[in-house]
Amino acid sequence: MFGRKSRAERLREQAGPNGLVSTATLATALAGARPVAERLLYDDDLRDNIRVFIESARSILDELSDEEPTEIVTRLWADDKLRKQVEAAAGAAQQGTKRVRGQKVRGGGGGGGRLLFLILLAGVAFLFLNPRTGPQARDFARQAYGSLTGE
Repeated sequence: MFGRKSRAERLREQAGPNGLVSTATLATALAGARPVAERLLYDDDLRDNIRVFIESARSILDELSDEEPTEIVTRLWADDKLRKQVEAAAGAAQQGTKRVRGQKVRGGGGGGGRLLFLILLAGVAFLFLNPRTGPQARDFARQAYGSLTGE
C-alpha cells in the first residue's frame, strides 16, 4: 500500500524464480513469530482479553447494525449499557496488544478514557465519511448545530 511492500512480497522477491526462501530468512521470520504464538498458547489473560473483545464487538454490532447514523450517535451518547460494552472492547483490545508485545499490564485506570474517546471519534468520523451514511450524518449535524446556534 502506498508504495510499500509487505513482508510476504519482500520474501517472495528474495526467493527468486525457483520459489525457495533462504533458510536464514525463514528462521528469522519464525523467530519473530514464536514469542507471539507462545503468548497466545500459554497466556490465559491474553486469551481472556481476546474473548472479551470479540464478545463485546459482536454485541455492539448486533445492537447497532440496523440503525441509522443519527440513532447510532444518540445511542452511543445516551445508552450506558452500550457505552460500557464499547469501554470493555476498548480495554480488552488495549490490554491484549500490550500482552502480545510483552509489556506489563497495570490494573485499573490509565489511558482507557483516551482510548475510548479515540474509538468514539473514529466511529463518528466513519459515519460522516461513509458514502452510505455520510450525507444523513452531515445533514443531522448541520440541523443540530443550527438549532444550538439559533440559525
